[in-house]
Amino acid sequence: MKVELKNTFNVNVSYGKCKRAKRLILEITQKGLIETVQNVLPDSHHRFCVKHIEANWCKRWRTDEFKKLLWWSAWSSYEEDFKDQLKSIGELSKEADESLLMYPPRAWCRAYFDTMCKNQKVENNFTESVNAWLVEASPHSLKIYNEYFKIGTTSCYVDINGDNGYEVREGTDKYTVNMVFKKCTCRGWDLTGIPCPHEIKALQLKRLEPMNEINWWYSKEAYLLTNKYKLQLVRGEKFWELDPSQTMEPPEFVKMAGRPKIKRTRQKDEAIKRQGE
Repeated sequence: MKVELKNTFNVNVSYGKCKRAKRLILEITQKGLIETVQNVLPDSHHRFCVKHIEANWCKRWRTDEFKKLLWWSAWSSYEEDFKDQLKSIGELSKEADESLLMYPPRAWCRAYFDTMCKNQKVENNFTESVNAWLVEASPHSLKIYNEYFKIGTTSCYVDINGDNGYEVREGTDKYTVNMVFKKCTCRGWDLTGIPCPHEIKALQLKRLEPMNEINWWYSKEAYLLTNKYKLQLVRGEKFWELDPSQTMEPPEFVKMAGRPKIKRTRQKDEAIKRQGE
C-alpha cells in the first residue's frame, strides 16, 4: 500500500498509518459484504468461517482462554448461552468483547443461524459437509445421532409432559421439547434436523423410534434430487464472445520494494515447519 500511494499520488505515508488504514478498510468491507450478499442473494445462507475470525481476532487476544471462549461463543446454539460466553470474555477484557462483536454474530454464531438449511457448521467446510450425503442417512448425521443418543439415554430425564411436548432435564438445565413443531429450546434439532438428546429422551418415553425423525434432507432421495442435473458443455476460451463494453484489463504491475519473498508469511502463533518434514 505504501508503494502504491507513492507511485500513484506521490505521497509518503508511514507504515503504521498504512496498517491502520488497511484494518479499517477490512472492517468496513466486512460489514458491506453482509449487506451486499443480503441484497443480491436474499435467500442465501451467508456465514463467516470462525477459523478465519480466530486468525484475525487472536492476533491481539492470543491466550488459549480467549480462543476457547471464541469457539464456545460460536458453538452456542441459543442466545442466552451466547451472552454468557460474551460475559466471560468481557470479564477477561472488555475491549476483547467489543472487538469480537464487530463481526456480526448472525454470520458466525449458531444462536442466530437460519434453521432452513439444517447445517450448524461454523467453519469453512459448510458445503463439504452437505456434499457428504451418500446413504439413506448420511454418515455425518448418523455420527451426530449416535452421540446425541448416548447423551439422551444417560444424562437426560423427563420431568413433566405438557399439552404439546415434554420438559427434559439435563444436569441443572431444563429444556422444553415441542413434538408438534419439532423444536427444542436448545435449538439443536432446529439447526441440524437431527433429534437432539432431549428430543430422543422424549421420543423414547412415547415409545417412538428417534431415527425416523431425522430430517428428509439427509436422505438419499434428497441427495439424488439435488444432483440430478448435469453440468453442460462449455467451449474453449478462444470461442467465447467478448463484449467490448465490458472488457477487463489486468491491473498495472507494480514492482515491490526489496527482495522478493520465497516463503509465505506465517502467523505469529503458527508452528514453524521443521527441516525434513
